Amino acid sequence: MTLNEQFSHLPKYLSVREVAEYTCCHDRTVRRWIQAGQLVALERPEGLRVPRSALRRFLGIDQHALN
Repeated sequence: MTLNEQFSHLPKYLSVREVAEYTCCHDRTVRRWIQAGQLVALERPEGLRVPRSALRRFLGIDQHALN
């Protein structure tokens, strides 16, 4: 599975836990990235959610280069 295919299977908005699992780090690390302003997150009724596009930018993955 290519990286582009992996991203297309991710939900549009990811929970902190989902981002942690995808990046192989701890939930607290993801929350630190959000607090530091390095990773964009939205406050939703169900909790913090990271847009898939924000995760792509955070990881430095150019969407057009993957096609």
